[in-house]
Amino acid sequence: MSKKPKLSDVPGIGPKMEEKLRDAGVKTPLKLSRADPAKLAAKIDGLSEKRAATLIEAAKGLIQAAEEGPAKEEKPKKAAPKKKPVEKEAKAEKPKAAPKKKAAEKPKKAPKKEPGPKPPKKETPKKKPEPEPPKKKAPKKKPPKKKKTEKPKKVTKKKEEPLTHDTLVEPRIWKLTQYKKRRQPKFVHEQAHRWIRVKKSWRKVRGIDNPARQKKKGRAILVSAGYRKPRSARGIHPSRYLEVLVYKPEDLDGLNPDLHAIRIGGTVGNRKRQAILNKADSMLLRVLNPGVPEFVEEEELFEELEGLEDLEVD
Repeated sequence: MSKKPKLSDVPGIGPKMEEKLRDAGVKTPLKLSRADPAKLAAKIDGLSEKRAATLIEAAKGLIQAAEEGPAKEEKPKKAAPKKKPVEKEAKAEKPKAAPKKKAAEKPKKAPKKEPGPKPPKKETPKKKPEPEPPKKKAPKKKPPKKKKTEKPKKVTKKKEEPLTHDTLVEPRIWKLTQYKKRRQPKFVHEQAHRWIRVKKSWRKVRGIDNPARQKKKGRAILVSAGYRKPRSARGIHPSRYLEVLVYKPEDLDGLNPDLHAIRIGGTVGNRKRQAILNKADSMLLRVLNPGVPEFVEEEELFEELEGLEDLEVD
């Protein structure tokens, strides 16, 4: 069993630091390893957070080394004893050497024969050449098939449906907008009923203690998002035409008389206004604010009345 480590065993802790740690309640390396560096630095004077972190890491390393224990030295394995070869019980007896024979008399050399005429070589019959096998005709290669080019399909154009008011807004949504419009109250200024100088046009309510802002009973109704119309129906005139603001005759180009209605801007002069009206009439566009008809002079009016009187007398 290994001994439990002490605070003095932690590297970087001397006797003075050990006393300070004990006063702070840290008496073992285990407690030191579980401590927070910021809190430990706050408890001990003269100890920075960085040094506290290094001491905690050192304590963790010491505890880990103590748990693992000293590494066991591997003993060298003893070499296995060499087995001696088993002696054969019965050794084969060596064959005794045969007695040496007396040197035999050397045979006499035979007389050399004279070389006679060489026998004629037998002619081997020539083999007839074997007939070559008939060559097979190579199969004719078929020409590669041509890829069929797909003809582009004829795109049949769908008949364009005539543009109507239902293309702008669905009838169901339009009915809903009309229903919401009937239910919508009139939004007026909070003090319009009280003071003559205050106009009825809506103004945002301000003030922390304002009773109308607090939605108390009997006060003016506030504008809120719940009264809004559906998104697709916003900006559309009650006549179900899409309203377009116009400032010059060129703004009328590209407008559809079945869907659009124009509103002449307030800053447009009389001459340009008349040009816009003339072009709108030629395009059959609806004008939402055509204005007052041309002023009739008094002389022209009296001439017309005199003409009517003459007719009555006749």
